[in-house]
Amino acid sequence: MPKPNWVKTGYRKKPHCEKCGFKAKYKEQLFVYHIDGNLNNTSTFNLKTVCANCQYEIAHDGLGWVQGDLVPDR
Repeated sequence: MPKPNWVKTGYRKKPHCEKCGFKAKYKEQLFVYHIDGNLNNTSTFNLKTVCANCQYEIAHDGLGWVQGDLVPDR
């Protein structure tokens, strides 16, 4: 299985959800969320680490982020 584009560009998942703060015990509990929905846009400003629960809420309830709502990681 090919690696996702975000892995190829060097992005690494955070150990916690950037939406709710959940601290994962296992890396599989976290996912990479593309703010603009474009899986080819791997800019660090477009990628955030979210937990499974927040990923579901974002998809189901439309609680997504928009580009201007986030402060870039430093």
